[in-house]
Amino acid sequence: MCRDISFHSDIEMVIRDFEGIKLVAGVTNQSADMIHVTCETMPEHPIVVNRQVLALTNMSWGVVPTFVTDPRERQAQRRNYVNARSERVIDDKTSYWHKLRNNRCLIPATGIFEHRKVKGFKNKIPYHISIAGREQFYIPALYQVSKEIDSQTGEIYSFASFSMLTREANQKMMWIHNDGDHKHRMPLFLTKEMEQAWVMDDLGDDDMDEIFHCKISSDDLVHYPVFSIRGSKAQPDGKDKDAFYDWGGKLPEYGADDLPPLEQSSLF
Repeated sequence: MCRDISFHSDIEMVIRDFEGIKLVAGVTNQSADMIHVTCETMPEHPIVVNRQVLALTNMSWGVVPTFVTDPRERQAQRRNYVNARSERVIDDKTSYWHKLRNNRCLIPATGIFEHRKVKGFKNKIPYHISIAGREQFYIPALYQVSKEIDSQTGEIYSFASFSMLTREANQKMMWIHNDGDHKHRMPLFLTKEMEQAWVMDDLGDDDMDEIFHCKISSDDLVHYPVFSIRGSKAQPDGKDKDAFYDWGGKLPEYGADDLPPLEQSSLF
């Protein structure tokens, strides 16, 4: 699962990439705060969405499972819905994601973070990953607007939430994301053309299925280790959380140690 992303570019870049996009009230530049964004706090994030008009609007990470009736449990379960497996959107007609397949949006990002288990290190090492040659890119996601109840006032309000789409990892991401219950997964990285197509009104199931088969090559991903992203401890050299950290030259380089065999991940 991908639970950490980086978005610290100017919103002007989104305006550049999506001509005529409307900025909804409340969307502002948050450069310093968004170098690292984690799903654990269910944060609001600026999302590109087409709801009759193309707009950039804030949504909260983690789709609300509306089939859960207890309000507190409903919110607690959202941590299980921060990622959506792309393999289930079209083929699994019983899945929650199949029902949301026409609610498509894009997450603007300058990078994502993933943790790698390295022999000889007590803790996993975080890596920053981005698409080569791109200052900013967009990760496809599914969104939902649900009716929620304020636990204090009882007021009913509309709440927009999203889930990032993932797929089976390429070899580089398998090498980095090499441990845990959801190892060997990565975000559904797309080409520029597919990003634009993802938020078009007339995208059908066959078109979506073609997009889901897009598997970025390892050579098209740029990666490097960083010091720490979730902890409060500052990076020793005083740099930002997304800055390169060499760990004393003790980390193996990609391709210099054993690579995992390419394999098909479970869809469930």
